Amino acid sequence: MNKIILKPLEGILVNDKKIEFGQGKNDIINLLGKPDNDEEEQFYYDSLDVRFDFDDNGGLEFVECQGPYSENTEFSIYDINPFKLYDTDLIDFLTNKNNGEIDDFEAPYSYSFLEISVGIWRASIPVDIESTITEMKEEGTYEESKEIMDQDLEKSKYFWTIAVGKTDYYK
Repeated sequence: MNKIILKPLEGILVNDKKIEFGQGKNDIINLLGKPDNDEEEQFYYDSLDVRFDFDDNGGLEFVECQGPYSENTEFSIYDINPFKLYDTDLIDFLTNKNNGEIDDFEAPYSYSFLEISVGIWRASIPVDIESTITEMKEEGTYEESKEIMDQDLEKSKYFWTIAVGKTDYYK
């Protein structure tokens, strides 16, 4: 199992390999090997459930980690696994660490903690899935999709990505 430690305003540790904001693409490749997908300004490492974004000068500016059910990687930030905390608990935890302004323009789907340059995101919330379940029950199609819908409902209680950016990334 891979281990990634998110270090707000610094970068990340990938299996004890330090990756810092500002490092170049070749630095990342030297540490982690060739990415699974290499787009012009992004590297994707599917085996780590992580994406790296680079600025116009080729320096690392943003790292996004995908959960909450990663089979490949265990994540931590401030010594906790963010994907093990329910949505409101994670918001409260990061709010406490941020100690400043929060961009909640896309709440409850996305939050950016501006002082620590951390962002969290999810595509759906419980009320979205509950609404879909109600519609499916009315249409008589719920029972055939019950297992998937129950999984989606549980997943909606968590954030699906957590990201760290360089200083002022979200400002």
